[in-house]
Amino acid sequence: MTLALNFDWLTNLLAILFVVACLYDARYDEYGTLTLAVAAMSLAVMAIEVFLQPAFEMAL
Repeated sequence: MTLALNFDWLTNLLAILFVVACLYDARYDEYGTLTLAVAAMSLAVMAIEVFLQPAFEMAL
């Protein structure tokens, strides 16, 4: 599997960003907008991984 079809590194990066965003929001941001933005990006990446990756693998 090539790097383009391997989403593990991106999922791990978003998990780290989510933890950092939670720590930042707990201290500085009262509304939690950064945490919500990272959570939305994480959901988008997981949706791409679940729905588009099998289509790419079948096309190969």
